[in-house]
Amino acid sequence: MAKIEVKSYFYDLIHCKDKINATFAKWDEQYGNDERGALVAGIRDCPDSELVALLINVQRLAAGYEQIQESVTQAEQAEVEAAMSDEDDEDE
Repeated sequence: MAKIEVKSYFYDLIHCKDKINATFAKWDEQYGNDERGALVAGIRDCPDSELVALLINVQRLAAGYEQIQESVTQAEQAEVEAAMSDEDDEDE
């Protein structure tokens, strides 16, 4: 299996996930009986500053996911290149 170095943005992702989940949990508690649903009611009634903070955290989470995908791709490519160089060494 490819080795992936733990980068600092992994911790940022955990922080963003926790912030998003805390917001959703607050809305579930506050708007649990709202006929619109907790998420819709929370977004509609949320102050602009909180909504912007939520969207920034979602954006950071998505950007971190892209960075993880890049790290996985690089690790897999390095593994393939190492395997190919091992085969070349055996052929000689």
